[in-house]
Amino acid sequence: MFKSIKWRFVLIYFLLVFLSMSIVGIYIVDQLEEIQLEMNSKNMDSRIRFIIASSDPLKSNIWEDKTEEIQKSINSLQVGYNEDLYVILNDEKKTIIAGSVEEVIGQSALNTNKINNYILAKSMDGNPAHIAPPDEFDGEKDPSYYHMSYPVYADGSIKGFIYFVNNIEYIYDTVNESRDIMSKATLIALAITIFLGLILSSSITGPIKDLTAKAEQMSKGDFDHKVDVKSDDEIGQLGNTFNFLIDELKGTMSKLQQEKSKMETTFKYMADGVLTVDAAGSIVHANPVAERLLSLKKEDEDYDSAIVRVKDKMMLNNLKKNNYHGTDILEQNGETYNIDYAPFMNNKNEIGGVIIVFKNITEQYKIDKLQKEFVANVSHELKTPITTIKSYTETLLDGALEERQIAVDFLTVINSESDRMARLVSDLLRLSRMDYSKTKWKKENLSLSDMVSQVLKKLQIQIKNKNIHLQLGKIPEDMHILFDRDGFEQILLNIAGNAVKYTPENGNVYISAYREDNNVVVSIKDDGIGIPPEDQSRVFERFYRVDKARTRDMGGTGLGLSIAKQIADAHDSTIAIKSEINKGTEMIIKIPELF
Repeated sequence: MFKSIKWRFVLIYFLLVFLSMSIVGIYIVDQLEEIQLEMNSKNMDSRIRFIIASSDPLKSNIWEDKTEEIQKSINSLQVGYNEDLYVILNDEKKTIIAGSVEEVIGQSALNTNKINNYILAKSMDGNPAHIAPPDEFDGEKDPSYYHMSYPVYADGSIKGFIYFVNNIEYIYDTVNESRDIMSKATLIALAITIFLGLILSSSITGPIKDLTAKAEQMSKGDFDHKVDVKSDDEIGQLGNTFNFLIDELKGTMSKLQQEKSKMETTFKYMADGVLTVDAAGSIVHANPVAERLLSLKKEDEDYDSAIVRVKDKMMLNNLKKNNYHGTDILEQNGETYNIDYAPFMNNKNEIGGVIIVFKNITEQYKIDKLQKEFVANVSHELKTPITTIKSYTETLLDGALEERQIAVDFLTVINSESDRMARLVSDLLRLSRMDYSKTKWKKENLSLSDMVSQVLKKLQIQIKNKNIHLQLGKIPEDMHILFDRDGFEQILLNIAGNAVKYTPENGNVYISAYREDNNVVVSIKDDGIGIPPEDQSRVFERFYRVDKARTRDMGGTGLGLSIAKQIADAHDSTIAIKSEINKGTEMIIKIPELF
């Protein structure tokens, strides 16, 4: 039904009247409620002031001695059936010394449900406090009572409180009645609106129906029928424009259709994303690649609202500053795109918009980035020992050779740095061979117990020098794996060596093994310095160090764990890490068991 413009007119008028009446009704009812509550608040405040002013016992500085007189004064007041009045002494218990509800006299105001502790506490700062529905206090809501606590002063301090409670159900009854009246008025107005809307929409939709019929004929290729123009208003102008359009379309439709087909085919099958945007910022065309990249929907027509989701720097105003010429980089979902954009001209030889091309350069970008990082890391790692060797050699050539002890010490450092470079080059060559799958793995049946024993023998000196307490769990003799011997030894040496290296003197290193889901799990745990959470996902990267200065002092190349990870991957195994700062690190090696 609402596909017809006639009913849309009616719906629009209906919604306008409905929203207007609703907004006015809500505003009036809310204001009525607010005014009623404000008047009630002022009335309660006035009555409390009158009670204080008209009661001589309440003017006394010592209420404790005037409780009977205060009660008589309260009894003489005209307290309504829907009102409660309490006089509370400002002592430690906040004792109720008088009031219109005799059953609570003598009790603590803090322990009776007649008094709201939140309001009473709020008035202790010296100002009157009040609260009304639907405000929340003490974790509950009071839907029908208005509370007010009024502090009374004597000699500059609060001697007590006049606490007034008023039932305001009558206010909400009035508000509800007003709301019912507004609802009935709205229904009457809506009924009249529907009737008048039908009359008005019928006078508009008649010519539009005729225009629609001619448009359907034109869509079938029949351009010989024109609209009968019967008025000079907007509808008539639309008819004249439609007739002019028919005349123009006769000569250009075939050419336009042909060019459109060419463009759509070209854009659709391009590997790059192409986006055409006019000077007003509307998307004219987007091929499938661009639609996927910008997450475009059929209803998306505004370029800025689409591009801001991925690259706010590419908004239309920024492109205008560069005269619609330029290039940029976009990284999204792990892919990198090179963005080139240039303007296109309209039939007046003016800039009609901009064409944006997204070229996927992910692989090239990753390779360039890895190459730069690799060159930088290798250069840095080689520069340090070379600098040390050169400086010590120059010192020796300058005369230090004559001092035998100094010469021996310097040559020892030079030899150590040479070994460091040799280790680095050896590790790089090994990684290179694995990268290009040139490493030939000789897999054989290995006893896990024997392999762990061999590795620990090679680490005995480091363990002894640091007085490390090695705690080796019992490894079953029948626990076997299919692995390259040198490769598995390299994994254990790298991981166990790190555990010893980064554990302080007199620390502990734990090595254990167990079976889990047809896998052999080797755990190497220490109580050393640990690894921060943000670094744990990167420790297997080449040259990555958690504490760079400390690692270099210990002689590491930053490649050990990377080598271990690649060897494990080549044998369908995994290496996981668990670590806490200053509590230690556990490396878990999981290998398929050989049965």
